[in-house]
Amino acid sequence: MNKSKLTMAILALSLLTACGSKDNTANSDSKTATKKPASVTEENSTNDKKENSERADADSKTGEIKLLEEGDMAPDFTATLVNGETFHMSDYDDKVVLLNFWATWCPPCVGEMPAFEMLKDDNLENVEIVCINAGEDKETVNQFVKMEGYTFNIGYDEDYSIEEYYPTDGIPYTLVVNKGVISKIYVGANGAEAQYKEYKDAITECLK
Repeated sequence: MNKSKLTMAILALSLLTACGSKDNTANSDSKTATKKPASVTEENSTNDKKENSERADADSKTGEIKLLEEGDMAPDFTATLVNGETFHMSDYDDKVVLLNFWATWCPPCVGEMPAFEMLKDDNLENVEIVCINAGEDKETVNQFVKMEGYTFNIGYDEDYSIEEYYPTDGIPYTLVVNKGVISKIYVGANGAEAQYKEYKDAITECLK
């Protein structure tokens, strides 16, 4: 096989391993669903381990928007939850936060959601779970939550104003945040049982 054919084969394989976007047919066997990435400049997407002088804040639109890494401060934000309460990220800087970005049209997102319910039922001390819906209207989110009966925190981000500060080209996108600092980052999911173990292990490590 010549170099050109090999390149085309690799490209075709990579496309087959990702779900379609919201406007395409999604593959329920995939680990991620692709989405349009948030706008990030080339300068901001570098992997420098420098400490930011200012914590990024989605509410005030301040601070650097960048591809996040483990060790970065988690950008602050405020989200309205399905239950009517308000979640403010920095209010939980003394805890471990499991933060997830998802959508109802994303099969891997929906497939892993029982893991969050199982983790909530574990009643882990000093742990908070919040799943932010990416870009769907409140009625769609509310109907989904009511149908599934989930009781963990689920928030709205109808205009992607929160996700802008958590840029990713694939969902589910999940971060384990330990006292305001990102400890683990996951893109994609392998189903509820596998993700439950993965997330619980990461949370337990933070609680040591």
